[in-house]
Amino acid sequence: MFKLLFVAVLAGAAWASDVLEFTDDDFDSRIGDHDMILVEFFAPWCGHCKRLAPEYESAATLLKGIVPLAKVDCTASSNVCSKYGVSGYPTLKIFRGGEDSGGYDGPRTADGIVSHLKKQAGPASVEIKTVADFEKFVGDRDASVVGFFADKSSSAQSEFLKSASTLRESYRFAHTNAEELLKANDIEGDGIILFRPPRLSNKFEESSVKFSGDKATSGKIKKFIQDNIF
Repeated sequence: MFKLLFVAVLAGAAWASDVLEFTDDDFDSRIGDHDMILVEFFAPWCGHCKRLAPEYESAATLLKGIVPLAKVDCTASSNVCSKYGVSGYPTLKIFRGGEDSGGYDGPRTADGIVSHLKKQAGPASVEIKTVADFEKFVGDRDASVVGFFADKSSSAQSEFLKSASTLRESYRFAHTNAEELLKANDIEGDGIILFRPPRLSNKFEESSVKFSGDKATSGKIKKFIQDNIF
């Protein structure tokens, strides 16, 4: 009897999963519990989903306590899958603070998922303290969005960091409170500047563009970048 009980416990442990399961009924109430989470939208009959399953399970275990992984069965929870525009399987999305921050485009092996998400779990916006750091950041081959703030505890900086967290999958962000950098970029108080990559520099457009308008929300910053990045 004891042996049978022991075997049953081992079997239960073997089938235990570190992947969270969300449904139409609880997705909205649970997704916001996590600062960052990767969600797989799948269908049980999907061959690609079946191949991904063991890698996803392994990654969830390796990332336990760092970044949670979850899944949604779209054949049983069609409302939430429709809400997030899922049209193929598997679809993987990263959510931050309960909001969809974009599709996951990293590797689909356990080690690859772990490596990719550990990098994504770092700061959404790099803090810049020196001129050398600033020049290195904006000298990258991709465009850079930099927030300049006289007061690091200001609501403007807080809003910028929230926006960076939401949009980090698509754009590079940095922020600074260094007075010399604010002066060098003609910023009085607070400001946001998009720096185009030096490799795209030409005589027909400015190498940088300042954000103008009211409070910089995630949506406004995204539109500002899209309108001026090229």
